[in-house]
Amino acid sequence: MTKFYAQPYSIEHTGFYFDSIETFDEGMEKLNNKGCEEVEIQFIDGQAHEPSLFKSAGIHQGNISLWFDELEDLTSDDTIRLCFLLDYLDLDDALSRYDEVYLHYGSAEDYAQELIEETTQIPESLQYYIDYEAIARDMKMGGEIIEIEHDLIVTNAHEF
Repeated sequence: MTKFYAQPYSIEHTGFYFDSIETFDEGMEKLNNKGCEEVEIQFIDGQAHEPSLFKSAGIHQGNISLWFDELEDLTSDDTIRLCFLLDYLDLDDALSRYDEVYLHYGSAEDYAQELIEETTQIPESLQYYIDYEAIARDMKMGGEIIEIEHDLIVTNAHEF
């Protein structure tokens, strides 16, 4: 379960920890009764992929309910897909399209080789002459694939 902290902008007030929208609303009601209306939401603890999603999605006081409604239960792969799209699209569009992002675990060269072997009949006598490294490099340069971290590639990057 993800844990957050609501840090008031006012130095006269003390913040609170929360892990659900209900505890956030309760804490905010108490702060509002003391004259504090604005807080900064800080990510404290959660799954390994959640901090990057929290930052990429731009979670704040006004949209914290989105975290609990749509983002909290995403898998690690879904988080990678969504964070990739947030570099190109706004949050609403990214949420509607993250399942369209195709990931390949492995090197760009491995992907190029798999793609060529699956889509092309290559005579056995010519198999050793194909330069998969050069094909992968050209695919990267052309924007067809994007390596988002070591051995993790978005294979349909040109669609976004």
